[in-house]
Amino acid sequence: MKMPAFGMSVFWGESGARKAGFTLVELLTVIAIIGIISAVAIPATSALYGVCCVKAAIYELCGMIKETKQNALSNEKYYAITFNTTDGIISLVSGRGPDGTWNTPDDEVVRSFRLAAKGGCRFGHGSYGPISGLANAPDGVSFPTNNTLVCNPELTGNPGSVYITSASGSAMALTMNNTDFGYKMYRWDGKEWARM
Repeated sequence: MKMPAFGMSVFWGESGARKAGFTLVELLTVIAIIGIISAVAIPATSALYGVCCVKAAIYELCGMIKETKQNALSNEKYYAITFNTTDGIISLVSGRGPDGTWNTPDDEVVRSFRLAAKGGCRFGHGSYGPISGLANAPDGVSFPTNNTLVCNPELTGNPGSVYITSASGSAMALTMNNTDFGYKMYRWDGKEWARM
C-alpha cells in the first residue's frame, strides 16, 4: 500500500514496517531542474569571471603606475612600465640596462606579472577596435619607445594606451596623457568603449 507523506512516498513492507523514500520520477525531476539551472548559471559565471580577471590586471597596472610615479619622484630618476606583448608580461623597471634601450631583457625589473596568470588575459582589443580618436594598436599597446610607458622625475611621461582582454571577451583599456602623467580607464560595454 502506498501513502504520500510530505513529498515522499511511503511504502508498507511485507512485515508491516514503514519504508520511506523518493520515487525514480521524483529524483529524475530534481536532477533535471539542477541541470537546467546549471546550464543557465555557468555561462553567466564564466563571463563574470572574465570581467573580474581583466579588472584585476588593469587595477594591478594602475598600482604600478602609482608606484612608478612615487619612485621617479623620490629617487629622482626615470622609471618605466614595460609591456612585453610577446610573452604577455607587464613589468615595473627602475632603469634601462647596459644596452640603453627600454623593454629588453637587461632592464632593472622591480616587479612584474603575467597576464595569463590573471585568468588567461592577453594584450589586445579583440574585434572591438581601438578607442575612438586613438591610434590603432595591433598588438594591444600603443606606447612609443618600444612599448614602454616612461615616467621622469618631473612626473611627466609618454602618452599611449594598453588594451587587455579575457578569454570570455571582456575588455578594458588604459590610456595615459603626457602632461600630468594621468590615466583614464575604459571598459567595453558591448557597444562601445565607456569611460570608468
